[in-house]
Amino acid sequence: MALHTDTRIFKTTYDLSLLVTKLVANMPRNYKADFGANLRKQCFDLVMQVYRANSAADRAPLIRVLREGVEAANLSLRLASDLHLISRGQYGKAIELTDSIGRQATGWLKHSENALVALPSRRSGQRA
Repeated sequence: MALHTDTRIFKTTYDLSLLVTKLVANMPRNYKADFGANLRKQCFDLVMQVYRANSAADRAPLIRVLREGVEAANLSLRLASDLHLISRGQYGKAIELTDSIGRQATGWLKHSENALVALPSRRSGQRA
């Protein structure tokens, strides 16, 4: 098992968290405290979900939660763009990162589910 900090998905989620933190700093004060703080927390929670999934024996449920969190972040970012709290260019950069995280999480989920299916057959003495 690779360290969570060495994985591409961790680096991408961290980059998203860093970008969103910078974007929230430039939001108007009346949005920064509630909407901005929630958006920052959503993105930081993605980083923590990657850590939890990488540390768990049964990763699939945690990766599903991660994918759900990516969709929540997408919706929040779209709302921020529609409210003109962030520019279209900033929105585009953030969505590139969430898209990458989503694709990586889907691949990781498929790999984890296939590993769980293959695991019982190897334990019972069958050859793969």
